[in-house]
Amino acid sequence: MQKEFMHEIESNVLDEDDTTKTFFIPSKKEQLIIRVDKDVLSKLENDLKFERMLKNLLKMSSRNTKKEVVNITKRNYRIFL
Repeated sequence: MQKEFMHEIESNVLDEDDTTKTFFIPSKKEQLIIRVDKDVLSKLENDLKFERMLKNLLKMSSRNTKKEVVNITKRNYRIFL
């Protein structure tokens, strides 16, 4: 399951620069865009943590929100876990 999920996320990279990577997360409820620092991404990529974090973000979204951009940095990534 995780390999399929990570493969789907990696195929939806919108933008990438030296410090961040931007993903579009496919969802029926909303358009969720995640901007993750590469330092944090290296910590999360090899675990189920990244998948769990994204699913929690999708689950916690309100019905009124149609589009959201979430920035995940070294300072705040523990909040999303």
